[in-house]
Amino acid sequence: MNEKIKWKCPKKRQPVWGFFKIFFKPFFHVKDVEFLDEKFPEKCIIISNHCNKKGPMVYELSLPIKHASWGAYNMLGSYKMRFRYLRNVLYIQKNGMKKGKATFKAMFEALFSLFIYRGMKIIPSFPDARFRKTLNYSMECLENNIPVSLYPEDSNQGYFDEMTHFFSGFVMLSEQYFKKTGVDLPIFPMYYGKKKKKIIVGKPLYVQDFVKQGLNRDEIAEQYRLAVNQLYYDYFKE
Repeated sequence: MNEKIKWKCPKKRQPVWGFFKIFFKPFFHVKDVEFLDEKFPEKCIIISNHCNKKGPMVYELSLPIKHASWGAYNMLGSYKMRFRYLRNVLYIQKNGMKKGKATFKAMFEALFSLFIYRGMKIIPSFPDARFRKTLNYSMECLENNIPVSLYPEDSNQGYFDEMTHFFSGFVMLSEQYFKKTGVDLPIFPMYYGKKKKKIIVGKPLYVQDFVKQGLNRDEIAEQYRLAVNQLYYDYFKE
């Protein structure tokens, strides 16, 4: 798919998204956001579980800070791109939905999803050589005091409460920011428990601390996976 994806650094004031938030807030907002340590500074990275398709909206409406999130680049493309991603990837591949039902849901949701993704300040996450754009867009957000959140779990086989593998893109973002500024950004592990309607924000960890231990990117990503899963074990696992 060679379609060009348009993106620009989000502004804090978004009147159109404000209208959508009024509608979605009763369904997705949770009041209980617990910080186990410090609260989010203006510049930070947040990693968390995706909780199927519900998590990003919950975080957008519930966290006490404006942030930009990584999301599937397909959802910022044309109607056809959005429809195919929703039907083939999200509903059929990841949720095991029958094709007929998946087609119906995707046809409807693809109509307005672009406005929602833009309102949620989604940064297109590319799986190929264009990933460099994802990093550059994220750097632009951080430089404008907009924290970046992402969901590094491998969800190709679906979404699970206990995550089995993290991709290391967020480690690369931290490395790039450190290389440019000399600042090792705090990375906060976070978990949303759907049944308890609660968000737990853990103690921030720092990539350079792991680098000093001799860990590579994949090994560092694994440390963060363990940290996010630990929040699940401690606060949500029955």
